[in-house]
Amino acid sequence: MSLCTTQSLVHRVRSIFCSKLNFTSLPLCPSVSCSPTHFCSLSFTLHSLFQFVGVEGLITGIMDMLPPKSALGSLRREVVAAICCVICFLIDMSMVTEGGMYVFQLFDYYSASGITLLWQAFWECVVIAWVYGADRFMDDVARMIGYQPLPYMKWCWSYITPFVCVVSNGGKQSLSLKD
Repeated sequence: MSLCTTQSLVHRVRSIFCSKLNFTSLPLCPSVSCSPTHFCSLSFTLHSLFQFVGVEGLITGIMDMLPPKSALGSLRREVVAAICCVICFLIDMSMVTEGGMYVFQLFDYYSASGITLLWQAFWECVVIAWVYGADRFMDDVARMIGYQPLPYMKWCWSYITPFVCVVSNGGKQSLSLKD
């Protein structure tokens, strides 16, 4: 077994990830890297850290929404974390069944990609600029950061970003399970 040089590793990784990192090319990485064990341990560590961040963000949002004087608001953070993890586990179990790859593709396609993100960005801009008010939002941002944002930000929230979201289609393609 020969030693792997940095240049050959970069060349191998570039050949795999020409356009982007996705689930089609990711399984090939351990087989062409210098140390598959090292790659897998790094991959697991990074995935675990990102998972912790995501769950903590979800739990913080839930805890902030619960009224403190209600029965649900008196739940400890650990109990809410356990409930969230159990629900996520049950949802994820559907992805390891026989038809799990199709369920995974449905989640991947419709949850946070393409037209879904554009739709969300469009409505966020509409609510901020037209319902809450762009001037009010500019004042709130100025209070948070200590200085007034540039005026073109108001135009972005009000007109440019919603327009770009409407004219873009998000690269929508038909969903099919490939063999």
